[in-house]
Amino acid sequence: MRSREIVVVWDVFVSYRHQDPDGPWVREVLVERLREAGLAVFVDVDSFRLGMPLVLEMARGVEQSRSTLAVLSPAYLASNFTELESVLAEHLGLEESQRRLVAVLREPCRPRLGIRARLWLEMTTDEEVARNLPRLVAELRAPPEVVS
Repeated sequence: MRSREIVVVWDVFVSYRHQDPDGPWVREVLVERLREAGLAVFVDVDSFRLGMPLVLEMARGVEQSRSTLAVLSPAYLASNFTELESVLAEHLGLEESQRRLVAVLREPCRPRLGIRARLWLEMTTDEEVARNLPRLVAELRAPPEVVS
């Protein structure tokens, strides 16, 4: 198998659950606000290539983005696909000694230990979204930093 160099193209890959209420909020509010802030956002609905295997597209999103943004909710935690995306981001972060996974809490839930061990931003209300979005944008714009 040929090894290939990974090129980072996007600021952030958004990992979320498509079902209501997560999907519409992510696509219509969060992604739009991130793009309005000038971030290059990789999101499945317009970034996945048609006809490609979903798992390969998820891996491409993680690899080609500086960060993966997990939008935490009970629905997120119930999905094997979102778990794969977050695990891929954590693993790539370990390989590169970089922080590659960032999380926001959209609905109260108890994520697995690897995510609970991280600081996340609360975005369960419109007020929290307004207050925390600038910090999220700043974090997503920041160059990768080595974590030890």
